[in-house]
Amino acid sequence: MTHTLRTLGPMLVLLGSLGFASVASGQQATGNRTYVGQDIFIASGQQVHNVTCLFCSVQVEGNLTGHAIVLFGNLTVTGLVQGSATILDGNAVIDSQARISGNTVVLGGNAVYETDDSISGNAYVLGGHLSKTGGHIASRRRVSLNPILFSSLAILTFLLLALLLALPLRRRPAVSQAS
Repeated sequence: MTHTLRTLGPMLVLLGSLGFASVASGQQATGNRTYVGQDIFIASGQQVHNVTCLFCSVQVEGNLTGHAIVLFGNLTVTGLVQGSATILDGNAVIDSQARISGNTVVLGGNAVYETDDSISGNAYVLGGHLSKTGGHIASRRRVSLNPILFSSLAILTFLLLALLLALPLRRRPAVSQAS
């Protein structure tokens, strides 16, 4: 978890400052919601364009015409998400009557859906499990990388990058100072 926070630090600072700036000024783009530490609820019959949530959860019962980005929280959909959904270190739950028209990406969490029609786009779950409550996953557009395999790949990638960065450092000639 600390490695994830360290890697995502600059992105979180940017998103956090954007979220705080929009909440502090009270001015948000029409139809968009960006919150830090406060859950977002889109009621049935309500329409919102995009949602961005940091350290909070999003529940969509109405119509989300754009994208949902949830960092360190959960996404629950019983309505419609016309764009994509991205969840980092949280879970996605998609009801049988719900629909996500775009791609769904879950990093470090789980995704549960009831019917193959619940997710129209591709579904990728890295570091968690993708589960269909209604039986066997029939679509080839569903990819799940379990936590052990995901962690192994992440460590291997980190080691390879460290090796690639260390090699050029070893080849540099030593600087000698003349007295």
